[in-house]
Amino acid sequence: MIKNVGTAEKIRAEILRRVQEDADLGDSCRDCDISIPRKVDPVENGGCNWIVDEFPGVAQECMAPLKAVIGEMMREYELS
Repeated sequence: MIKNVGTAEKIRAEILRRVQEDADLGDSCRDCDISIPRKVDPVENGGCNWIVDEFPGVAQECMAPLKAVIGEMMREYELS
């Protein structure tokens, strides 16, 4: 599968956009914030060359849906 290539800022913005537009998430989860994705070794990260590992102020009930969106993005995007 060919992946889209994006900057860390572009990937972060797309993750947040998807979270904000997700009708299944409650209002409290739509305002979640994440750190800028950082580069990692794709061999050690399931083939993806980036990861988000800081979730400042994110409520526990929002972590699973947020990580689901990030997982989807990791299959679609490569960090430039």
